[in-house]
Amino acid sequence: MNDETRIKKNRLEVSSQPLQDELIAIKDRLSAIETIESISNAPIVKKYVEETLTSQESKNIMMACVETKTKEQLQTQFGYRTKQALDYHMQPLKQANLLLREVREDGVVVFGWSNLFRSLPKATIRAILSEKKVSPRKSR
Repeated sequence: MNDETRIKKNRLEVSSQPLQDELIAIKDRLSAIETIESISNAPIVKKYVEETLTSQESKNIMMACVETKTKEQLQTQFGYRTKQALDYHMQPLKQANLLLREVREDGVVVFGWSNLFRSLPKATIRAILSEKKVSPRKSR
């Protein structure tokens, strides 16, 4: 499936309100499970996230995705010349379930934080995503 937009095909689509309601309920339950998992295992999740976010590029992408963004927005924001260059840094975040892909009603695909990551304490998220600059030591 394409990560930019869902292509609408010239097919008949059938929608059912009970099915839509059931899907929403399932998504809500999964979100609740992810939240509970993240809260109850916060030290383990923190370590997992720290081990996953090893490059400044991945941290930058996560900082940008605090609000959902399209690939085009991320590509422009970080100056990647191609989507493949952006994908190189996004793929590990998606595979680690730190970034979620969501298709909006208008068919646009956006990326944002997963509940696993979002449920960490805000201070922990700030500490993980902050750029730690080490000043060079002066020799005496």
